[in-house]
Amino acid sequence: MNDLALAVLLGVVEGLTEFLPVSSTAHMLLVEQLVGVDLERDSFWKTFTVVIQLGAILAVVVVYAGRFRSLASDFLRHPSWRHPSILVMAAVVPAGAIGLLAKKQLDAAMEHALPIGIALIAGAIAIPLIERGRRDRDTVSDVANVTPWQALAIGFAQALALVPGVSRSAATILGGRLVGLTTRAAADFSFLLSVPTMTAAAGYSLLKHRAPISPDRWLVLAVGFVTAFAVALIVVAWFLHFVKRRGLSWFVPYRIILGLAVIAAWATGVLK
Repeated sequence: MNDLALAVLLGVVEGLTEFLPVSSTAHMLLVEQLVGVDLERDSFWKTFTVVIQLGAILAVVVVYAGRFRSLASDFLRHPSWRHPSILVMAAVVPAGAIGLLAKKQLDAAMEHALPIGIALIAGAIAIPLIERGRRDRDTVSDVANVTPWQALAIGFAQALALVPGVSRSAATILGGRLVGLTTRAAADFSFLLSVPTMTAAAGYSLLKHRAPISPDRWLVLAVGFVTAFAVALIVVAWFLHFVKRRGLSWFVPYRIILGLAVIAAWATGVLK
């Protein structure tokens, strides 16, 4: 597979899976093994995976542009440490702190398929348990009404997504549901939270893994970025509509099938 074709493939995978509750990490691992490219150790492709994440983030910024403008305008008129924009930024801290403290352990987990498969299945079990348990017990239907303790709880839930296979989207939405947010409010908070979280993570990775890029590979980066942005734009708009009406349970069978496939591939030596 040539570089441009691989750029399109990875861009599609990133755009499709980054914001769905199915774990983009698991899918990237499978693609890596399929095409025989070590995304973690090849300096260019490591940079590439970070750049396409930025493309996916841009899609959220576009979809939520009106909400971001509204939050910023409201904060300038009524500044408060309890304002939703401040709470979203504060919710980034738990995952960032835990990620830095447990970096070596997390990197080691990324190298093996078994924990990813287990996390996929564990998440599939958690989704219906939490959604059924919280039915008709929600107290917050709008992000503007999220309390500081709820934002912090969602931040710690997001930290669970540092474990490969958990899914940041699933962790934050389920975390929101556990502390009393409706599915709609939890999804909104999750997407708002994704922008500072993923931007900070991508910026850190770019600084750490920066390497000279030859002129011909700038095109590869551009193709991957645009592909991830375009696909994520469609996925984010669709997912927001879908999850607010149907919840996350529809993704349970897929997570179980994928988790079992990953474990089977690990057991037979197809995946390391």
